[in-house]
Amino acid sequence: MRILLVSHPPLSPEFGAAQLALELRAALAARGHDAVAWSPEPLPARTPWWQHFRAQQRGVESYLRTAAPFDVVDLPAVSITPRVRELSRVLVARSIQPDLLYFKASLRDAVERSHLPSPRLVLDIAQGARISTAIRRGFERADLVLCLGQLEERWMANRFPQHRARLAHYSAALRDEDRVPLAAVRARRASDAMASPRQGTRFLWIGRFTAHKGPRTFLRWVRERAKSHPDDSFTIAGCGEIPPRDAPRDLIDRGCLRVVPSFRRSELPALLAAHDAGVFTSEAEGWGLSLHEMIESGMPIFATYAGGVADLAEVLPQTVREFPPSADVLPAPLAELEESGYFERFSWPRIAADYERILIARFADRWGAGLP
Repeated sequence: MRILLVSHPPLSPEFGAAQLALELRAALAARGHDAVAWSPEPLPARTPWWQHFRAQQRGVESYLRTAAPFDVVDLPAVSITPRVRELSRVLVARSIQPDLLYFKASLRDAVERSHLPSPRLVLDIAQGARISTAIRRGFERADLVLCLGQLEERWMANRFPQHRARLAHYSAALRDEDRVPLAAVRARRASDAMASPRQGTRFLWIGRFTAHKGPRTFLRWVRERAKSHPDDSFTIAGCGEIPPRDAPRDLIDRGCLRVVPSFRRSELPALLAAHDAGVFTSEAEGWGLSLHEMIESGMPIFATYAGGVADLAEVLPQTVREFPPSADVLPAPLAELEESGYFERFSWPRIAADYERILIARFADRWGAGLP
């Protein structure tokens, strides 16, 4: 098959959406498909922020008009315009993140925290409504709506029952090169377990300080946990600057809570090695690659039910646990990671094979004797 995978961000692994497109492209190519990853970036100079999604749509339309035909065009639903529909044989709306849920969480947070409506809030609401409408229309035009994880597929089936027949889901995974340093951390953790036990648990939360990731849920829990478990310590990392009204200065000043606004990719293994357990409090999430990073470093994860948590918990029920943790935190059973089939299940070769299987099962009759 000749497959186009569209990424709105530039094609660099530092962007999550682009990383998924690049990894899926490589894995599909390894299976013999002519897979192309492409991005409309850079957008035309001086494109205003409120016109970014329209510029992306126009970029996709222009590319499809000039490129050789594709058997499958895979792109975010927001960019599926009537013209893209006309230019595509099989059209896949592949989710990277649940944008509609993100808008809902951000809007609720902004309204709850604003005393008076600001001009920017009004503009954000209007822009969110425009993009939400484009996403819904994209769902209607797609041949297949490919959700990221089973939780998003369930939500889509409940929220948009008219699309149930066109729903399926896929998974995400780390890059092979990112797994190597995590394996080293995991091996050191296994050997350290033979040493004297530590007092207290060192908890780690990774993510931007944005409403859908639930950072305030995490900080409220930290305050309660610190009262009942004074030997525990907590880190919030990659969050940027915490808004002053949210920063628990008392916990920070006494060293109970450490804030790491940003860190380089090369610093991640050391950050993971310095902690005993991960915390994930998202109320809405695309997948959450930080879940894999913490799991593969040998940590147990205490997680809300969002993103890839349901898919991971099916395979690793003793490692992926319900948030909040109970009184005592036991180490992750590292044997579960090796014996569960996790590394085969959450790998790009497996994800690409499942992607191919879904396409053939859904569209073999459309391709007929000319099945790519």
